[in-house]
Amino acid sequence: MKHTVKSGFHTNPVKINLIGVGGGGSLVLSGLVRLHLAMKSLGHPYGLDVEVWDPDRVSPANIGRQLFSASEVGLNKAEALVNRYNLGFALNWEAHPERYRFTRSFDILIACVDSRKSRKEISQTLPKKNGPYVLDGGVLATCGQVIIGNGSKELPYPYVELPTLIDTKIKEQNLPSCSLAESLSVQELFVNQWLATAELELIWRLFRKGGLDYRGFYINLDTGRMNPVPIGE
Repeated sequence: MKHTVKSGFHTNPVKINLIGVGGGGSLVLSGLVRLHLAMKSLGHPYGLDVEVWDPDRVSPANIGRQLFSASEVGLNKAEALVNRYNLGFALNWEAHPERYRFTRSFDILIACVDSRKSRKEISQTLPKKNGPYVLDGGVLATCGQVIIGNGSKELPYPYVELPTLIDTKIKEQNLPSCSLAESLSVQELFVNQWLATAELELIWRLFRKGGLDYRGFYINLDTGRMNPVPIGE
């Protein structure tokens, strides 16, 4: 094991801030529910304490590519999903129908946002080094990357590792879609699922294995390859 977590991860509530519950974030949130239940079944006394931020409302174009139903059109995304899982699994997670703002200490921040401006705002809230874990996933039409870091030498923040993620001078590629068919013309249906699974696997290993042997993945669906990012490289 090349990176080992602090002992508190196995004895205290693990506080997670999830920013954005669209194409990738809605999948990540459903996985966090499963992770929480698995942790509790394996003896963790508290599991996860999750807060979710998203100012957007569910639109008809979201149905099919994101984890929303037709009955949720018009509802805030964060509130719709958190209410669903709180009721279904007796959780007490929090939803914030607004843009992310740093409110309290946390253990893991998961950035599921689609703009460099949003990532830059997130990066400006982080301590210079040795902070919480920050997990960022960037996705294009058929490929993407997932990187985790905590500001240490062995695990630099994703925005230090890949400064283009917060370079607002670069033109954004993601565009709003009016329908599922239109969104599929610019992004494959299951690419977000691949990245969400990779993100959840990194978090799972922090608890199940007590650390990490790698710090991310590069995924390319066109070539069928998923390559790990080594620690310290």
